[in-house]
Amino acid sequence: MGAKFPYKESTMYKRLGDLSGMAHVVLNYARTKASVIEADMKVERPWTDQTGAAKARLTAKVSSFNANIVRITLAHGVDYGVYLEGYKPDGTEMARYSGAAGELGSEKKHAIIAPTVKKFSAEIVEDLEGIMERV
Repeated sequence: MGAKFPYKESTMYKRLGDLSGMAHVVLNYARTKASVIEADMKVERPWTDQTGAAKARLTAKVSSFNANIVRITLAHGVDYGVYLEGYKPDGTEMARYSGAAGELGSEKKHAIIAPTVKKFSAEIVEDLEGIMERV
């Protein structure tokens, strides 16, 4: 389960080569963008808070495995976050269910992770292409 964007198809990927000389610039950009994304998820979440825990524990964290890989990982910090995203804990999509407690289903009406990836992925690629052009 995860949302990805086609980075390897971008023109930036084809021009990158080794990032080792620019790793700190890209890492700083990713840290700044992760803060923006995390704040956006907390504001744009499509559910009404009951306790505030799901909102408070939404995160966007940056990790770097080597000079060529920088990742921004978006996550829920609550165990029921998978259900908000429309998945079962094993990563399979939930079947549509309509029961006494109301609607619960794969339409992902409470999802925030995948919509956020979709919202920011093109912007991130554009920003990074701009950074690479200036170098």
